[in-house]
Amino acid sequence: MSYVADKIIINGNIHTMDDINVKAEALAIYGDKIIAVGSNADIQMFAGDNTQIIDAKDQLVLPGFQDTHLHFQATSADFFHYVALHEMKTMDDLLNEIERFSREHPHKKWIKGIGFNPAIFNENTLTKERLDAVTGGRPALIFSFDYHSGWANSEAFRVAGVTAASPEPASGSYARCPDGSPKGYIYEDAIWAMNGASPSFSNEDYSEGMQHYCKVFNQHGITGILDAAAARKAMENYQALNQQGQLTLRVAATSKIFAHLPLDEQMQELLSMRETYADDMVKLHSAKFFLDGVLESGTATLLEPRCDTGSTAALMFDQPQINAFFAAFDKEKFQLHVHTIGDGAVNAALNGIEYARQMNGAWDSRHQLAHIQLVTEDDFPRFKQLGVYGNVQPLWAQPDPDNDRVALEMLGEERCRQIFPIAELVRQGMVCALSSDWGVSTFDPFAIMQTALTRQGSGANENSPAHNPQYRIDIDTAIKGYTINAARAAWREKTTGSLTVGKFADLIILNQDLYSISPYEIENTKVLLTLLGGKEVYRDASC
Repeated sequence: MSYVADKIIINGNIHTMDDINVKAEALAIYGDKIIAVGSNADIQMFAGDNTQIIDAKDQLVLPGFQDTHLHFQATSADFFHYVALHEMKTMDDLLNEIERFSREHPHKKWIKGIGFNPAIFNENTLTKERLDAVTGGRPALIFSFDYHSGWANSEAFRVAGVTAASPEPASGSYARCPDGSPKGYIYEDAIWAMNGASPSFSNEDYSEGMQHYCKVFNQHGITGILDAAAARKAMENYQALNQQGQLTLRVAATSKIFAHLPLDEQMQELLSMRETYADDMVKLHSAKFFLDGVLESGTATLLEPRCDTGSTAALMFDQPQINAFFAAFDKEKFQLHVHTIGDGAVNAALNGIEYARQMNGAWDSRHQLAHIQLVTEDDFPRFKQLGVYGNVQPLWAQPDPDNDRVALEMLGEERCRQIFPIAELVRQGMVCALSSDWGVSTFDPFAIMQTALTRQGSGANENSPAHNPQYRIDIDTAIKGYTINAARAAWREKTTGSLTVGKFADLIILNQDLYSISPYEIENTKVLLTLLGGKEVYRDASC
C-alpha cells in the first residue's frame, strides 16, 4: 500500500538509533507514524500536494528524548505553587525568601516550599522556631531538593499531632529536642506523614502545573517520561489531561510499594492499575521500591560502616522481605524499579532480583536500579548477568563542595573515588538509561549529557576540576541513554526510541551536532522542533 505523507523531513543529519539503518537524510510521516526513512530522493516520492515539507537544513535529527526517572506530576505542582529555595546558600537567604513568599501569599492556608540543600542546612540549623519567625503563625512545611528531608514549624507539628509522645513513622523519623518534642527537621517518610496533614493539591492545581511543564519539557526535546512514584490519583490526572488533549508527553509509570503494608493488598492495587492504564500515552507497568535514602541525610545503606560514625542506615525493607516482594511482583510480570544509593542497597536489590529469577525463571524483565551512587566491586558484573538496567542521573556526578564534604566525612577518600561509577557499569555490560530525577535537579537533557561526558559543572572547561573523571561516558552512550535505551527501560521500544518505520513519529531537530561539537558546548544546545506522534508540540521562534 502506498501513502502520501502528511509530513516529510528532508536534508537532515538523521541519527535513527536503529542499528539496521543508522543514518539517513530524510523521513516521511503519515498520521502519527513514520512510514519511510532514507535518502532525500527516496522520501520525496511520498510527497503530495498537501504534504508539509520540513527542511532540516543539515541539522541533527534524533528520536525524542525520554526521561525515565522523574517525579513529573508532583514536581510540576510543587514548582508551580510553592516557594523555590534551590539557590539559597545561607540561612538569611533561606528565611528571607520564605518570609517574602508568606507575605505575598496571605490567603494560603499552609506555607510550602521546595529546594533547600541538606548538605548545607541540617537538623541543628533548621529548627521550628526559625521557621515560626517568618511564617506568621500559619503552618509551614519545606522539602529539601531531594525530598528526603523536610523542615516544619510549630504550627505544622501541632496540626499534624506530632508531640514528644508520637512514635516515629515507618521508614522515617523526626529530629527531637531533649524533651522528645519535634525539633523541626524531618527525615524520609516522616515528611509524607506531615504532608498528609496539609491541604492536598486539587485536580486543577495538578492540571495547571502539568500543562505548563509539558510545554517546557517539549521545548527541551522531551517526548516521553517515566513517573517514578505514581499512585492511582496521579494516573487519573494523567489520563484526564490526555483526554483533554493537553498531555504532550508519553507517560509510563511505576507505583510505590511500602514495607509496612500487606503485600497482597498492594499487589491487587497494582494489578488493577496496570489493567486500567495501558495505552500508548498513559501506562503503569512497574513497582517502585525505596531500599534506602541518601548520603546527605545519612539514610543511605552502606556495606561498610561510615567513617565518621561507625554505623550505617538500615534498609527500608530487610533482605527476606525484599526477596519475597521482588519474587511476587516479578512473578506477575511487573518490572521492578528500585531506589538504590548506597552499595548496601545495590547489593540487597541485586540479591532480591537474583532470588526472584531463581523462583520464577528468567524473562525479559529489565528490572532497574535507579541512582547507583556506590557499587561494591563484586556487584558490577551482576547487572549484565541478571539483565538489570541502570537508571542513572549523571548531573549529580560533578564537583559540589557541600555534597563532596559530606561524602568525604562519611565515606573517606577511597570510597569517594568510587561514586557514580557509570562508565564502569557500562563497560561491564549494563544497559544504561539517563534521567534527571526532576525535581531533585534540572530536567535539561543537554546539561545532564554534558556532565555525563565531562563529570564537570556548567561553564567548565578542560582544566576545571572533575568528579571521578575515570567514569566519563561518550556521546553515543549518552544519546542512547535518552533515546533507545530509555525506551527499552520504559518497555516502549517497539513504538518509540528510534526513527524506524512503523514507530511513532516522536522526534526532535537540534541547532548543533552533538556528535561533533566539544562536550563543553552541549549545554548550549537548543531544540528547533519537537514532534510527538507527528504533531508539532514545540517550534523555536527562529524556525
